[in-house]
Amino acid sequence: MDTYRILLLDDDDFILAALQRELLRKPYIGHAGLEIETFTSPSAALARAQEADGYFDVVISDIRMPEMSGIDFLKAFGNIHPDAASILLSGHADMPELIQAINEAHINFFIAKPWTEYDLKRALWEAIRHYDTRYTNRQLANQYLDRFGLRHQFKRKEIYHLMVVDDDPQVLRALERELGKSYTRGAFGIYRLEVDAFDHADAALQAAHERQFDVVISDYAMPEMNGVEFLRRIKEVQPDAVRMLISGTADVEVLIAAVNTGGVSYFIGKPWYDYELRAAIDRALSHREMELENRFLADLLLLKEQH
Repeated sequence: MDTYRILLLDDDDFILAALQRELLRKPYIGHAGLEIETFTSPSAALARAQEADGYFDVVISDIRMPEMSGIDFLKAFGNIHPDAASILLSGHADMPELIQAINEAHINFFIAKPWTEYDLKRALWEAIRHYDTRYTNRQLANQYLDRFGLRHQFKRKEIYHLMVVDDDPQVLRALERELGKSYTRGAFGIYRLEVDAFDHADAALQAAHERQFDVVISDYAMPEMNGVEFLRRIKEVQPDAVRMLISGTADVEVLIAAVNTGGVSYFIGKPWYDYELRAAIDRALSHREMELENRFLADLLLLKEQH
């Protein structure tokens, strides 16, 4: 796909005009052109999204609006267009809002106001790549279903490998104690976590080159490298691993970097509640399994077509 449809939502007409002007200004990144629709009302944007031709590839939304928060809007929009990528925009988001945006709305990027054109276009480029991957996998999976009249049974694992990284031995012991329990009934069945704990980021990176991990949980403040940089490197080695950041000192800038650079799917504050941590891991694994199943079905369809 060369031309992409973008939905812009902000209660400030000036912000909408600035976003549209910069996005439509060359040079383009990762696309041949954009079709943009702007809205000042979340309800109007949701009504448009439910129309027959109201599909969008990427949605960019403000976080604080009088009618509805950007987080609630993105959650509702995601129910209509689950494949669309999402970018949250704000100049005054606080920590609880950002944590909710990451954990519940599953935003792909966060852009702070005032933004630079580079940041805006880079985020859009990454969002488009995210959309293309999810859309292509889902379409191929649906083709398999239409052609063969069934959905292949993707075999989910019963044991998932979890990496935890923190320079505090007490935190590592707490994570191992809570997560390394017996089998758990989650959103997609019964499974168990095998935990490998590391108190040095370099040792954890070395382990990532040697064996596969399903989930990687990292502290932010570590002496060798911070958690965002560590997760960015993990992403290069194991892009399919779910990445989570835990911290008791992270600020808004850290969370923005965690989403935009580290590709973090979830953020957990210190101290955490055990149920909160396990629920986040369960949701992350459920989402990951869906993506892997789509990829598996796509590969299977291509294999059958070749024969």
